[in-house]
Amino acid sequence: MATVLITGSSAGIGQAAAVALAESGHEVVLHARNEQRAEEALAAVPRAAGVVIADLASYRQIRDMAAQAEKFGRFDTVVLNAGLGLKHATDRQVTVDGNELMFQVNTLSAYLLAALLPDPGRLIFVSSAVAADGVLDLGDPNFARQPFNGWQAYQNTKLHLILLALGIGRRRPEVMSLAFDPGWVSTQMTLRNGDTAPLEPAHAGVRLARLATADVVPPDSYDTERAWRPGPRETAPKNQDELLALCARLTGVTI
Repeated sequence: MATVLITGSSAGIGQAAAVALAESGHEVVLHARNEQRAEEALAAVPRAAGVVIADLASYRQIRDMAAQAEKFGRFDTVVLNAGLGLKHATDRQVTVDGNELMFQVNTLSAYLLAALLPDPGRLIFVSSAVAADGVLDLGDPNFARQPFNGWQAYQNTKLHLILLALGIGRRRPEVMSLAFDPGWVSTQMTLRNGDTAPLEPAHAGVRLARLATADVVPPDSYDTERAWRPGPRETAPKNQDELLALCARLTGVTI
């Protein structure tokens, strides 16, 4: 039996993975943004061991969430699944910590939780093949100077997550650090963006649950069903280290 924490597990892929893991007898800790979503998450996954609560747009709440999670002991696997996609947004939203909303929720929260939680046996960063069109602009990751484009900002964060997975794996060889591409899945996020995706959450959830507990994992640390795979840009230690340094500076915590 594995003990697994899944962020963003009150709906979508995260919830589907939690259901699959719980039904297989694993101990699953859920995460939700607020109390109402926490109740909904526990109702959907009644076999879950518990739920931690945090709005990932707040460093303070992320730190509190890490403290909540530590009460369950050391996790075998931590799945950093929570994410926000505002595909059609043209106006930049800024968090209480001064970061562009998607950059903080998708990238910085994953980094901060990976830094704050005791090292699990396995870390999974839920990314996407849209990382192929992401831009690694570490000079202006918050779109403070350039015109804001929601779809570009989202793609950038998915690139960040692959770099974080590979970079942390290099720095912490005792942790199996992986990136996961769920495919184009029909979730609340895709529906809000007006997209009709071909895959159901259960399909990606079963894959993610398997990756969270499998003895054999992809040797290149990237799990996907699509053709695109990380290339020289993603595997370059310089790019990984520069992103890690930026995240450390913005969060105040170093990995």
